[in-house]
Amino acid sequence: MREEPLIEPEVQEEPAPILPPLPAFIPPAIGFHNGIAVRIALVAGVLAFFCSVISGQLALPQEFAFLWMGASGFFAVYLYRKRTGQRLTVLNGAHLGWICGLFGFIVVTLALAATAIMLSDPTLVAAMRDQLHTHGLSEASADQMIDVFRSPSGILAALAVSFVLFTALPAFGGAIGAKFLDRD
Repeated sequence: MREEPLIEPEVQEEPAPILPPLPAFIPPAIGFHNGIAVRIALVAGVLAFFCSVISGQLALPQEFAFLWMGASGFFAVYLYRKRTGQRLTVLNGAHLGWICGLFGFIVVTLALAATAIMLSDPTLVAAMRDQLHTHGLSEASADQMIDVFRSPSGILAALAVSFVLFTALPAFGGAIGAKFLDRD
């Protein structure tokens, strides 16, 4: 048997790359500096406000307003995920929902301020009293509701309740949205 020397193929070394590879795109964290998150939260927050106003006009149970607020956080997470393709953690989903609720609260604050200003005119007070009476409220209940909007303590109490509801429920909906939408 003849033994032949083993010939090893020459290994050519690749030249070092001139530029290091680019890191993968990492979208900015959820917050007010993230333009996409802010726009989506604004749309979802305003939409939640209008849905709760419409459900109030249709004489639906009050729970529907709470449902819209929670659904707005879920919807914001859905839109963000669809737009960016980024999966959100439960904490990021809650943060996005909270921002959404903050925008909804700003719209509620503007509406309460407009209502308080309008109730300084006696003719508008009479028109509001008549409208509340036609919706089934007694005259005493209508007067009590109008007095809430005419007193600073009533307005502050309404703002405090609105802040808690419009920030906590969308944050909860955003956390649930992040958890459920992460399952695919």
